[in-house]
Amino acid sequence: MAEIDYNFDMFEEGTAAPKVAPVPKQQPRKKLQIVEETREVKRERVRIQQRQNTLSTFAIIAVALVITAVVSSFIYLGASINAYDHKIAAVQEELNIAESQNVILNIKRDSMVSFDSIRETAEDLGMIQRDKYQVTYFELSQEDYGVVN
Repeated sequence: MAEIDYNFDMFEEGTAAPKVAPVPKQQPRKKLQIVEETREVKRERVRIQQRQNTLSTFAIIAVALVITAVVSSFIYLGASINAYDHKIAAVQEELNIAESQNVILNIKRDSMVSFDSIRETAEDLGMIQRDKYQVTYFELSQEDYGVVN
């Protein structure tokens, strides 16, 4: 039989994985404190303060312009929606008037064509209404069709 050698060195302590090197923590930076209040230092502070004030002013103006644009667009859209609502109401009113006129005309048409007026017109033309003896009734046999010769 063949002899198999196993190498277990990689499982020994310290060889399995590389050790992580600790990262040194950085100390927080301290602000420089100027002990003497000189003329140049005062001017620089004033200049920095003015720059910050100018930037904040521009930021406020920009935000105000954006808000004004949004509000004005809402007002414009509301006004246009209101105008379209008025147009819709006007067209709806015209439609209601047309429908009522249609009903009136249909009633007039129906009153013109009544059975009494038809009978009067027929009598004026010399026609008479048929009597019962003039009507012939017949029954069909069980078949659903008839033959005419």
